[in-house]
Amino acid sequence: MKRNTLAKSLAGWVGSTLNAPGSPGREHCFQVRPQFRIPGAGRVDLLTVRHETSGPDRFRVDLWTIVSRALLEKDVDAMMRRLHAFEAWYAELIEHAETQGFSPDHRISVRGNLVGKAVRRSPLVDLLSHWGSSIFFWTWKRSGSGVEVLPAYDRAPALKAARTQLKGLLDHLTWEDSVEREESVTKPTRASL
Repeated sequence: MKRNTLAKSLAGWVGSTLNAPGSPGREHCFQVRPQFRIPGAGRVDLLTVRHETSGPDRFRVDLWTIVSRALLEKDVDAMMRRLHAFEAWYAELIEHAETQGFSPDHRISVRGNLVGKAVRRSPLVDLLSHWGSSIFFWTWKRSGSGVEVLPAYDRAPALKAARTQLKGLLDHLTWEDSVEREESVTKPTRASL
């Protein structure tokens, strides 16, 4: 499929699948904007905004990019750039509003979504796909005249080696090492007759 066709198919899938009410009674609107340009970072195929009313109002902004091949680390790099640029752009807007005497009465979260025929694993992709909160990986396949999109994740990588490295890096933070505590508890001995 060509990129424009893929992007239109993705918009159709997002509109029909993700446009279901998130919180009944609180959802105000759901917007889909194709080919959205982020200053300094280029375009995404799709930008979606879900607005829920509450005190304060909440907005979830999703940036979407779809490719006709497997997702690569360069796609992750580009999406991270777009996420940071969008957040900086929004921060600039907030700062300008505050200098005019306004303060935000809402919360916003921004997430990136990468959609490909497959996801090529790497240490970065494994880390982000299992424990990241700002980027999501999806796979697509043809379905009728459009596409079917499914979340992509694989078996979680082992963390034992990373634990030691993280503890050393964050030595000023207080941590309770529950694994060491559990390992130090003596195993019950069996009575001998």
